[in-house]
Amino acid sequence: MELTIRPVRPGDAEPWHRMRCALYGEPAPERAEIDAWFRDRPDGICLVAEDARGALVGFCEAGTRSYAEGCLSTPVGYVEGIWTEPDVRRHGVAARLLEAAEAWARSRGLVEMASDCTPDNAASLGFHRDRGFQEVEHIVCLRKTLVPEAPAHPQPSGTER
Repeated sequence: MELTIRPVRPGDAEPWHRMRCALYGEPAPERAEIDAWFRDRPDGICLVAEDARGALVGFCEAGTRSYAEGCLSTPVGYVEGIWTEPDVRRHGVAARLLEAAEAWARSRGLVEMASDCTPDNAASLGFHRDRGFQEVEHIVCLRKTLVPEAPAHPQPSGTER
């Protein structure tokens, strides 16, 4: 498969957003996140895979984090998200995107790369393991919405009419 792996460009915003929505699902990522990426991510890169027709068929967002579970160095490279079109899976597209992200991290002097996936995502876990990642921790993250407390009402003093 003929591919070009390159940094994302502003003209790629629409297909990149579509692919991010496919990866992250509901609620869909805001389109504004794409615009913010170009303004606010000096510590990150988004790489895209472009096929011979010029269509984007995958992406890998990578950045740096000051801490990642199991890592011994700081900062570390971090795969924030990686996704390929279903019809190009198992053709090495994601592997090439990851290799480019790792090269980017090495070029910044980083010596470790970290990532994450949900425990039920066997395909992603297998992909990461096949590329040398080791599972270092298994966590369950929890959240709770706090309902604002009702405002305190003054108690009647017996002098009101």
